[in-house]
Amino acid sequence: MKEQDRIIKHISLIKFKDPRIVQAIAYHPLLFAKRKMTDPDDYRPIRIRYFGTFVGKYMRNKEMYKKLSYIITSLKMHPKLIKVFVDPSFENELDVIKYVNQLFNDNNKEAVELVYDVIYKAIEKV
Repeated sequence: MKEQDRIIKHISLIKFKDPRIVQAIAYHPLLFAKRKMTDPDDYRPIRIRYFGTFVGKYMRNKEMYKKLSYIITSLKMHPKLIKVFVDPSFENELDVIKYVNQLFNDNNKEAVELVYDVIYKAIEKV
């Protein structure tokens, strides 16, 4: 028997409740947190009483990953697309990929979509 199970059994004996009820009450915040943190469309932080705030949810959106992979593969296949970007500090496609990854890590969804649109339009013209 685990320590958790012993604690739940002890609380159920003290409070005269079924151990399943005590277990549901004890695990409910964690199950709620699991559901919210695995939801790919919800970017809001969650707060659990006595635990603090969990903000470790960055973009886990499949659509954003697809756009990011499209940007990276198109930059590797067409290195001339670097000229699309105005910033003269980009010398090769790796600099642009680092820039896009930084936008992605900064959770800047609008900027990633803007870069995607620019590259998509540039490839359509090529």
